[in-house]
Amino acid sequence: MLKVLPIVLAVALCFSNLGFIVDREEIPAPAVDAKAAAVTEAKTFADATDNPVRGISEEIVPRENILRLHWAIVPNAVKYEVTVEGASFISYTNGIEIPVRDVRAAFQIRAIALDGMILDERLAVLDAEENPAAPLTTTEFDKMNYPPLYPVYSWIPVAGADHYEIELIHNDTIIRRYFTQTQPQDDDFDFYDKQPILDEGEYFWRVRGLTKDNQPVTQWSMRDGANSFTVTRQIRFCAFGDSITHGGGAISVPPSTVLYNWETYCPIPIKNLGHSGDTTAELLARFDSDVLTFRPEVLFIMAGVNDYRAYIPAWQSVENLEYLRDKCHANGIRPVFITPTPLNPAQIRKVGFLEMPPPDWQESQRVICDWIRQQEHFIDVNDKLCDAAGDLNETLSVDGLHPDAEGKRIIGEAVAAWLDRYMNPQ
Repeated sequence: MLKVLPIVLAVALCFSNLGFIVDREEIPAPAVDAKAAAVTEAKTFADATDNPVRGISEEIVPRENILRLHWAIVPNAVKYEVTVEGASFISYTNGIEIPVRDVRAAFQIRAIALDGMILDERLAVLDAEENPAAPLTTTEFDKMNYPPLYPVYSWIPVAGADHYEIELIHNDTIIRRYFTQTQPQDDDFDFYDKQPILDEGEYFWRVRGLTKDNQPVTQWSMRDGANSFTVTRQIRFCAFGDSITHGGGAISVPPSTVLYNWETYCPIPIKNLGHSGDTTAELLARFDSDVLTFRPEVLFIMAGVNDYRAYIPAWQSVENLEYLRDKCHANGIRPVFITPTPLNPAQIRKVGFLEMPPPDWQESQRVICDWIRQQEHFIDVNDKLCDAAGDLNETLSVDGLHPDAEGKRIIGEAVAAWLDRYMNPQ
């Protein structure tokens, strides 16, 4: 049985490593308006580490005999077993750094499903590097039509790192700095940014590994197309929702990869405004800042699953959706509601780290779906994801909550079909 992964919960329930923001004194802070400053000030990271942030040495702690392997993600794999020099290691992301006696030692990589079934016995390696000087980032922003509003930064865990320092650079100015919490090495490979990226311009992010005493064990990661992105506000279509919209799947794959994002399966570009963990009330609360900034022509709204998971009465969910609809109309936006995804309680119980839904979750879901099906514009994906009992089809979700690659394809293609009719009326 898999252990519970603190970072993995970021994907599963949309929790994440928390960090804190520090401005470098020698770099001018970007100008912000009073409203934006208030929003930033209100975001406290109470669970952040207490790592000192001033006077970090730039002298890198030497590392030797490190072998880094990188391979392609295997759909529905929740972990990978790497065997080298007679020892086995587990990785929860598609790469690993291993201290070895011989950096040219033979190795074997296997992809493993939740039930222990081997999905691939001998994975091909994309890259093998000896004694890497910098972390290898795994974000795929270059494969996305638009960067997500709430990016997730991900990398291959660094051998010898206790925690990580992350910087976000906007137009050559460092605007955010985060420190992750101390985690076991194989658990620490992504960071969910809790602040939206609203300002236009060029961005990239970078990461480096630190010891417990904040000594760097690597240089900063290199800048490339996969960890760089451009934010614009001329967006015609946007998607607004919780983790189903935000992305990620198979327990351990974050939204920074495109395989488990439904927007990937829609050929028409859609801006991802999803935020993991949101209820309908939380979506309503961030509508003005996160949606109106981009003024989309069409807004796809998918929400409700976190409501009926959290015992929120269906009438409250419907009321919040009504408010969202009315706010769209008041701002000249066409709302298109997508029915929320079902749950699979048996699968949730099997993985063991998600709270079980209430016994009447299907009734709450039915009320929300019935309301959505009465709207002028809606897309019904719920029935396509259900099994005969009305639960999320077990073959479509490893954790019983988040549809994986095939489930996201079903959602993305349903949105694409609606857009085809919208853009090509008969």
